[in-house]
Amino acid sequence: MSINSDDRPWPQALGHEDLEWPSEDQRVLVPFREAVNQAETSMLGASIAFGSDGDLYLLHAVDPGETADSSAIRHDAELKMEIRDEFPVPVVQAEKPYSSRLLDSFVASRSITATVVDREETSFFSLGRDEKTVAKDCHTVVGTRMDRFDSPSSILVPVAKGPHSGLATRVAEAIARSYDCWVELFHVIAEDAPEREAADADRLLDAYEYRMADDVRVDHHVTRAPDPAEKIIEHSQYHDTTILGAPEKGKLRRFLFGYTTDEVKENPEAGPILTAHRNTNDSVLSRWI
Repeated sequence: MSINSDDRPWPQALGHEDLEWPSEDQRVLVPFREAVNQAETSMLGASIAFGSDGDLYLLHAVDPGETADSSAIRHDAELKMEIRDEFPVPVVQAEKPYSSRLLDSFVASRSITATVVDREETSFFSLGRDEKTVAKDCHTVVGTRMDRFDSPSSILVPVAKGPHSGLATRVAEAIARSYDCWVELFHVIAEDAPEREAADADRLLDAYEYRMADDVRVDHHVTRAPDPAEKIIEHSQYHDTTILGAPEKGKLRRFLFGYTTDEVKENPEAGPILTAHRNTNDSVLSRWI
């Protein structure tokens, strides 16, 4: 079945609902507890906020009954100054006692629209929380190997037909607008795939490219390879950052059959990886199966 028929006017339809991005009142949250890669993740969050005309919230989770010491307060103030020097974006800093419900309550009370979190901030992924459920009722961007994140000159976005790819392209758009870098949309098909599938893939990338802002430089590329993950890892080495849509398969099927996103994230040759999770109402059962 063709993704988009040839006789449809632009914008061509995607296989999922268009994403409302940025929201009318965009608010991007970057939480910390272990304070791993704090500067890199804060700059990433700031670039997404600035590139989507939003506000940035920095949340410092501390142990219950404790407060940040003077050195931590000074570091937070310096970080805020560094962000404001790089991006003229409103920055709100907060300190809250850590609990398993902290992010949920903060997202709800501040009407957060997107959370950006480093995968090494392990406290936020404990007690059954995974990348999808680390923060509820908002979009989530999870960074892997954030210690390597720096001002990118190019971004690779491997896309598929699922809804999370739509968010990945919009996150890339925001970062590209902030750093004035270019974006490559990328799709891998099987070596023996028919030409119709190649044409469908090209139309899919066309549809995503059409939805991106006019001031963002975008190119797209469809390639053939026996292993999509290996091809993405190889191609990612030509770019500074890679942004992937989250897997649509549940945990059980990914364990049994593998999944491209997981393989790319786990391979250190791929550099810094951002995984975009679109806010959905998936059930617990669907996330597992």
